[in-house]
Amino acid sequence: MANGWFAFAVVASIVLCVGFVLAGAIIRAAWAQRERESLTDFDLRAVEESAFLLIEQLRSEADRAISEMDNRLSTLSDLLARVDRKLDEPEVRDVILELSAGPVGMEAGRSSDSKPGAAPLDKNRILELASSGMECADIAKATGLDCAEVNLALRIAKFPLRS
Repeated sequence: MANGWFAFAVVASIVLCVGFVLAGAIIRAAWAQRERESLTDFDLRAVEESAFLLIEQLRSEADRAISEMDNRLSTLSDLLARVDRKLDEPEVRDVILELSAGPVGMEAGRSSDSKPGAAPLDKNRILELASSGMECADIAKATGLDCAEVNLALRIAKFPLRS
């Protein structure tokens, strides 16, 4: 019976030793994995430098975009100033006043390709109908004009004239 206990003790000791060796190996492997996955100081510095470089590139692109928008705004302002000067010219002002003056028939600028027998463009009548809430198509039917002519008359009526 003593030999049985001795054999059991030896086998148990061997199993415990193998268990401790395996546990140590598993712990060492996990620790090594953790070390491989963690960032070193060098890695952290590289990430920080990359972030600063990206921020600088974004600033540079933003400055370039702002500069381009400023240039476009300047160009647009110049174009608007040229349009304003052109609108202030007497010939252009006369045309605008003539177009917004009231009834226009064949004799006062109605194109020769208009429908034969078409009604003259009566701006006041069109404005009255529009202010009563009628739609473009309804105004066109009521006045005998094309919808495009009604739209044009309404747009001209809303055009601010410079004095």
